[in-house]
Amino acid sequence: MPKHGSRSVGYSKEEDRLLCQVYMNVYQNPITSSYQTADQFWDNVVEAFRNGKPKSSSERSKKSLQCRFQIIERATKKLHACIKRCENRHSNGVSNVNICNQAKEMLMDDPKFKSGWKFDHVWNIIKNCEKFEDGVTCARKVSDSCGFESTYSDSENPTTNFEIQMIFLVDHYLNDQLVDPLNDQLE
Repeated sequence: MPKHGSRSVGYSKEEDRLLCQVYMNVYQNPITSSYQTADQFWDNVVEAFRNGKPKSSSERSKKSLQCRFQIIERATKKLHACIKRCENRHSNGVSNVNICNQAKEMLMDDPKFKSGWKFDHVWNIIKNCEKFEDGVTCARKVSDSCGFESTYSDSENPTTNFEIQMIFLVDHYLNDQLVDPLNDQLE
């Protein structure tokens, strides 16, 4: 483990893939995802990451994993926004590969991403998760644990997700209650 203030070895593609896979597994877990604090969430990610990493990999702290994931998340949201802009500029007939390549070029126009898109190795893991799409309707700026300013939507709030799940459960329960009496009357 590096001394306080020193930098550890950069993340390998294998570590990035593992981090994204365990993050998605914990994030999409229908049982625990809404009922855990941010600390519990990241503790679960860290534990799964440590259990899955090769013995030869560097030891990664919770803060290091959080910061690395936020870098991947920020770049992915930006690429999604570029893809949407490219899709809106073109009519039918342009292939997804061409749109993606144009979006990657557009991404490099942003001074924060002038070195380009670096995360093709995790794209298939995270590309379809709504969390990474830039279609934020109600956003607020929050300073994250790495000192970066990020934009988060209210839909990422665990309370909101919990409320949505509760609405679904109540709706499902009411539908069951309404269907059963009707069936009894029909018989």
